[in-house]
This record gives sequence, C-alpha cells and structure tokens, in this order.
Amino acid sequence: YLKRETNVWFEITTLLIPGNNDSDAELSAMSQWIMRELGPDVPLHFSAFHPDWKMLDVPETPAATLTRARDIALKAGLHYVYTGNVHDVEGGTTFCPGCGKGVIERDWYEILTYALDDTGHCEHCGAAIAGRFGHFGRPFGSRRIPVSLHAR
Repeated sequence: YLKRETNVWFEITTLLIPGNNDSDAELSAMSQWIMRELGPDVPLHFSAFHPDWKMLDVPETPAATLTRARDIALKAGLHYVYTGNVHDVEGGTTFCPGCGKGVIERDWYEILTYALDDTGHCEHCGAAIAGRFGHFGRPFGSRRIPVSLHAR
C-alpha cells in the first residue's frame, strides 16, 4: 500500500533475534520478497537484538549476523541495506548505486561523510540517490534533539 498508493517515504527495519529470524533461508526469502514487491530502493535496516525484560535468556545479536544479513540482501539486489545498534561504518554507509562510492558514511549516530548535493544526487557521478533530501548543515551527532509535541 505505501509503495503503490501513497507518496510517503518508508524504510523497513528488522530486529534480528538469534535463533528466531536470522537463518540464511529466512533472510534470503525476505530480501527477495522486498526486491520483487517493493523494488531495490526501499532501505532495509537490520538491527541487533539486546536481551531485555522477558527475553533475558536470548543472547544479543552478533555483529557478524548483521553483516551476513546485509550481504544476503545486497546479493538479492537491494541498494540500501544497513546494520544498526552496532558500530559498523561499512554497514551504516549509503553507497551510490551508480558509481559505488560512499555518499553518506555513518558510525552509529555520527555522520562522517556526506557527498550528496541538495537534490539528493551523488557528488561523484551525479546519480540520484533514493530518499528525501534537502540542504545538509552540520550533523547533529549523538546529542539529543528536543522534540515538542502539541495536541491538536
């Protein structure tokens, strides 16, 4: 519905829980479904599970599992696949599907490199990067940004 009936930008996040949803077969099937039904430009984030509350008996997701999941999704043809809840510059970087160079390099919440113009095109080759982009100022990093919520 989001892809075909609306103009909203959406991304998919999957929490990988060891022994529950991290098999090669499940990751491959999900990646192939996303590619077939949504296309290569929908960002997919694989996030690490950390034991908490009622799941203290499940170990945290190893960084290698996130990297393996990312590799499977990239091989399925998805352009924008990321790892999350871990320090992983490679897994946090947006690569240009045109020239393959890193255009947004991240480590956790820090933006290390930003090589897009104000219209979301790669500064190296001019290819359009899927997303919603505007002028990039200084990165906000890991500091908290206050948010005001107002009742209507």
